[in-house]
Amino acid sequence: MLVLGGGPAGSTAAGLLAAWGVDVQLVERPRSPGAAARSLAESLPPSVRKVLAAAQLLDRVEAEGFHPNRGNTALWHGEARSDDFGGSATGYHVLRSRFDAVLLGSAEEAGAKVVRGAARVPSRTGDRWTVPVDLDDGRRVVAHPEWLLDCTGRTGLVARGWRAPEREAPTLAVVRRYRALAGGWQDVDPAHALVESHGGGWAWSVPTSPSERHVAVMLDPDIQSAAHGGGDQGAAPQAFADGIARTSLMRGVVQAARPVGHPWAVAASMYTAREFAAGRALLVGDAGSFVDPMSSYGVKKALASAWLAAVVVNTSIREPQMERAAVEFFCRRERDMYRALRDGLASHVATSASGPGDHDLSQPDFWQKRAAWLADAPDPGAATEPSPGSLRSDPGVAAALHALRSGSGRVREGRLIVAHRPRVSGNRIETAPALVTDRFPEGVGHLRGVDMLRLARLAPAADNPGVLYETYSAWASRQGAQAPALADVVSALAVLVADGVVVLLDEDPTG
Repeated sequence: MLVLGGGPAGSTAAGLLAAWGVDVQLVERPRSPGAAARSLAESLPPSVRKVLAAAQLLDRVEAEGFHPNRGNTALWHGEARSDDFGGSATGYHVLRSRFDAVLLGSAEEAGAKVVRGAARVPSRTGDRWTVPVDLDDGRRVVAHPEWLLDCTGRTGLVARGWRAPEREAPTLAVVRRYRALAGGWQDVDPAHALVESHGGGWAWSVPTSPSERHVAVMLDPDIQSAAHGGGDQGAAPQAFADGIARTSLMRGVVQAARPVGHPWAVAASMYTAREFAAGRALLVGDAGSFVDPMSSYGVKKALASAWLAAVVVNTSIREPQMERAAVEFFCRRERDMYRALRDGLASHVATSASGPGDHDLSQPDFWQKRAAWLADAPDPGAATEPSPGSLRSDPGVAAALHALRSGSGRVREGRLIVAHRPRVSGNRIETAPALVTDRFPEGVGHLRGVDMLRLARLAPAADNPGVLYETYSAWASRQGAQAPALADVVSALAVLVADGVVVLLDEDPTG
């Protein structure tokens, strides 16, 4: 099989498949001169550890000693806030050139063959793909892979024609590296990412060491071009200066440091694909969709997408009868992931558009423009797994939570419908019983780590949510799984009540 692209998605998928015994070739485009100087810094949240572990990369990444990510400091609409992650949880602040090299090296060690060259736009006849590759030595070879993974990010060699970039509210990031002067950044936590909003956009800063940070301003190139002629590489210095001038936290960071190199512009507009698979080709990571960097989940999303793509391909090779179900499962998960991140962004942007700030009424407003687009954005497809955020705001779930907390919490069985649906088991997709409701027509396995079908079957025998939690935790322990938090079990029970899977006895005394 063939993987195009040696970023986090390509390296992760290729490494996993090679470790599982699949013959994998990965085409990696040579880096252009000066690419390292323009390598982006990224913040990876603590939750990325779970994805790295599933991808067999956690030990390797941990051994690299990347700068720790312990939380965020924000100045949002003039309100200052500094938060560490819960407990002792840490993520990573990484320089992408170094992070990507670690993952690519791991893929090679796992047995993936890395081909240095430039893949050209593939063509397709039925389920057969033809991929021209211009090698570094000047030769051109043509591959006809059984499976093809497009992991070429925004370039999207296979994805061309399957997706469209956002044109109504485009976003451009203008980035510059800084090194602290003597004395360093006295008022900035060295392990925190920094974010700050203003009426014309927002800014972030990611540390790659105690003495070096990347600073970026996020702007609308249409608005910036109209006002200052910005939006392209030649205008990047002025666009960066204009953005920093509208901040206070970031301006302080810049003033206490010296620049390293010049600013550069990076496209950051959102997009998603209409399809994520066709003819044994999958769009993986940013090749399929890209969500605004405000979500802070770009790399994690790419890693999760790559892990699932590897599982789907491995399943299809080993068990051809599962291919269709596995591919459909991948496509649904990709749509769900994009939807969840987009919905979270929409809520945040809507608040930003209506909140205080240095809004310049003489110009189109960055936040209002995005809020309007997100409110009218095309539906990416029916959700099969609503996000935790959408469930928390659901009136039925909120009412059920209130009833559980104010009453005895005893329930009886209600409308329990079970169907066999695909799920991940190890490195394969298998079918397993899943709970089906109006909210989850495709079936739901787990919600916030809670097995929903098991919870529905245990709940009627429990006297109250506390007893149910103990019973469920004991069952999870016997399965070798980690027990979820009490709040997650109660929240999952509230969803079961809201969907009529179980019925509160306090609400139905005749039952």
